[in-house]
Amino acid sequence: MSFLVRSQRPGWLRVYLPTRPNGSVGWIRWEAVKLYDDRFLVVISVRRHELKLWDGHELAARFPVAVGTASTPTPRGLFYIVELLQPSNPGGTYGPFSFGLSAHSSVLRHFAGSDGRVGLHGTNQPGLIGSSVSHGCVRVHNESIRRLARILPLGTPVFIRA
Repeated sequence: MSFLVRSQRPGWLRVYLPTRPNGSVGWIRWEAVKLYDDRFLVVISVRRHELKLWDGHELAARFPVAVGTASTPTPRGLFYIVELLQPSNPGGTYGPFSFGLSAHSSVLRHFAGSDGRVGLHGTNQPGLIGSSVSHGCVRVHNESIRRLARILPLGTPVFIRA
């Protein structure tokens, strides 16, 4: 399991938890985990329908995105990548890859057999990129999600802002 570290004190790490409510934190013992540095940061602007990928202090890529509707909004806040899934049908709804984020929908308690977790994934409807049409997930073109899947490790911070 991956976590995003918020702060630390001797022997302990305060981490963001991939649970409800969004922004939940908890303490874990330092020796119970292996720490990794991650030079990447994903910043998603809901209003601009844009994802920026930062590699350290350099803008590495910019992708257009589709986001949630007014009734099923994409949650705002600091989250992180929890898992990377490769759907059996790369031409399906979620495209060739889907990142599960630590974010959860504020309105959907259950979705597609899950607990309403928000994802960052490809799409089989590329014409909808640039609009607000999802149930809260962030959709990118399949070429973009392939690129992100090759380079982003679990635990990468994802900041979603208005």
